[in-house]
Amino acid sequence: MRVAKKFNNNVIMSLNENKQEVILIGCGLGFGVSKGDPINKSKIEKTFVLDKNYNREAAFDLLADIPKEHLDLIKNIIELAESLLEVQLNDYIYLSLSDHLLYAFKRHEAGTDISNPLLNEIKAVYPKEYEAALRALELIFEATGARLAKDEAGFITLHFVNAQQGQVTINETMKIPKMIKEILQIVEFHFSTQLEASSIFYDRFITHLKYFIKRSIDAQNEEDNPQTLTMLKSLRKNTPQVYKCVEKISEYMRESQDITIGDEEKFYLFVYIYKLTTK
Repeated sequence: MRVAKKFNNNVIMSLNENKQEVILIGCGLGFGVSKGDPINKSKIEKTFVLDKNYNREAAFDLLADIPKEHLDLIKNIIELAESLLEVQLNDYIYLSLSDHLLYAFKRHEAGTDISNPLLNEIKAVYPKEYEAALRALELIFEATGARLAKDEAGFITLHFVNAQQGQVTINETMKIPKMIKEILQIVEFHFSTQLEASSIFYDRFITHLKYFIKRSIDAQNEEDNPQTLTMLKSLRKNTPQVYKCVEKISEYMRESQDITIGDEEKFYLFVYIYKLTTK
């Protein structure tokens, strides 16, 4: 392999055996080399193919600006997350997390940290990744002295989730927590109450919503059966308020997400909402 482009002393681009552009990361990998020079493979720490859907120019600008200390920090964060989560994260997290943290540091220095409106939902939906993100904040503090807010742990959580799912965007990963928040708001508004986040039924409802939404997005909902429809009719008659809430959620799914939910899903929503709102 030979150098196709040098970004800095630690990051270069080359072509693999399939003539694909690959990003190579390693301490001192680009030191003293120029375009066309052979690459010292023993210094390569990470290799990943630059996907055609990725913004190449943005990636190149980012790679050129990554300082050695920042690269080491990202590497330590990723290794920590992989150890805690017992998974191998997609290599693109080197780019996505580096990009995010560079701006997070700039915002922190300027005193303009941003809040995460979905923090509670992210914590509930991705608890293991959130715990890993909190540990990442400690690594960041130890390495830089910057004490980032827990809101940043929520954003880092999404990067950890993304890196387990392949090439998806942060917006796609945020979809489930965002929908959960909106469904919870529907329930609270319908019953004119504030749900108790410490309730065991609340945790179970969040877990159910996570998989319910994922099934709905993936179009993998269970098939309806006549018995379920019969039970729903009975529930509608005997517990109309809970049934109306389920219908509001169904309407939200249809109008905002273009997803139609069947009787099976409505029945389970009814059961969880009933337990959550009935003292």
